[in-house]
Amino acid sequence: MPPYYTTKDSLERMKDKVEEIQRRLKTEVAQELAKAADYGDLSENSEWEAALELQSGLKHEASRLMDKIQEAELIEDLPIGGERVTIGTEVTLFDLDKDEELIYKILGEQESDFQSGILSFQAPLVRGLMQKEPGEEVQVQLPGGTRNFEIINVKKIDFLNL
Repeated sequence: MPPYYTTKDSLERMKDKVEEIQRRLKTEVAQELAKAADYGDLSENSEWEAALELQSGLKHEASRLMDKIQEAELIEDLPIGGERVTIGTEVTLFDLDKDEELIYKILGEQESDFQSGILSFQAPLVRGLMQKEPGEEVQVQLPGGTRNFEIINVKKIDFLNL
């Protein structure tokens, strides 16, 4: 499996979420199963089915998160130079088609928040910008069509003030 790039904060949130799910499985789901079992015949017991469905969903979510945690590689620990667009950098672009300046931080999928200017390194725009340097003009194929950008500046993200 390829690494799952994430920040320390996001990794901690994932670990907390797994702990919360495990707590729910031991308490809430166990109680629901016991309550449903008290109704008797499990073959036609909708409460039993609902509790099993909840249990299955929570186990699946915990498993998915644990896989990500196991494959996690912290972005803060990567050798980020800041002279070209990579994960862990902040890029200032000039959109040549819309005549506007844009600033984005390039992080992992867990941190992605377009409204806050944080893009996943897997986003179509970022894939088109990867390894480019300031001064380069780049044509990027986006879902809405082809766009043209000039890279104005690239710098390593200050993770202490993220």
